[in-house]
Amino acid sequence: MRPGRGLPTRRTRAALAASLLAAGGAAVLSATAPDPAPVSPPAPRAVVDLPDAPGTIRAARPGPATPAVALTPTPDGRALLWAERGTGVVRRAALGAGDPGPGSVLARLDVRPGREGGIRGIAVDARGRTFASYVRRADGRLAVAEIAVATPRIVWQGPSAGRIRVGGGLVALQGGRLALAIGDQGRPRRAATPDSLLGRVVTLGPDAPPGQVPTRRSRGWHDPMAFARGRGGVLWVADRAGGPDAERIGHADRPRTGTVRSPFRRVPVALASADDGELLLVCGTRSGRIDRTAVRGGGRGNARTEPQVLPARCRFGVAVAGGRVLVSGDDGLVHVAGTVADLRRAEPIDEP
Repeated sequence: MRPGRGLPTRRTRAALAASLLAAGGAAVLSATAPDPAPVSPPAPRAVVDLPDAPGTIRAARPGPATPAVALTPTPDGRALLWAERGTGVVRRAALGAGDPGPGSVLARLDVRPGREGGIRGIAVDARGRTFASYVRRADGRLAVAEIAVATPRIVWQGPSAGRIRVGGGLVALQGGRLALAIGDQGRPRRAATPDSLLGRVVTLGPDAPPGQVPTRRSRGWHDPMAFARGRGGVLWVADRAGGPDAERIGHADRPRTGTVRSPFRRVPVALASADDGELLLVCGTRSGRIDRTAVRGGGRGNARTEPQVLPARCRFGVAVAGGRVLVSGDDGLVHVAGTVADLRRAEPIDEP
């Protein structure tokens, strides 16, 4: 007898069972398989192809011979340390109501001179000890030492620093270790090998012997010049890069997904965090200005994608201490650029 309308045949029952099985399998797959990876956006233009930042101020030639770089406040905010670029001199000045002035010499290190030599970074830990990363004169290696002591104590002896993309940003972390940024020397293929330290952010034990093996924290950086500590232990990196690679500001732990690529050229050489990590201030050595970037998630998330260039001027360094923003300007000296509140309210420059 022919089946009545609406009654399943043997063939339709088999098809129904197969469809139910497929649906069940799809449900299991959707519950266990990861979401498909998002489509990658088009590759950004190389920094050399980008326009200058709005309001760019061309640097005078010749500029100051030894401008103040690596501006670093003490943890209590009462003093500021900095290095004279291209030399082994570290200076310290008390912070009062006005500009800090020339300060006094805190330490002298035997460094390879020049813009890609000298002292690269300064850090002061919670115990008040001062450390510096620098390129040694004797062998051209990147090293970290405790300074401001009778005899500098070597914390780590690193690889050859190279002549370009040296990096060298240094910061003391909350847990007591030191974070050091190492450039890729313009050799990204070598930096991609597992045993290389190039293009890495590493951490060091401040009391370990000089031959210690650093802990690798992230890789894929080009010329990481500076660090800033944000909220909850977030560590930010300013990656100068240049040439075929984009300038970046990003999380030290996420060099690819947690970074903001600049839409214009400002060549970031210094970085500071303010408002409990909710605001990043970048000093552009090409733009001659400060640009600000808000951080999502109350200072714990990613930075917003479009930095805003401010009227405040800066050329070689920036730091935040006691609610004030200190900069190294076109004269190479340290000045007060205003308060954090001033820079938070400042109208950005929109025109070239």
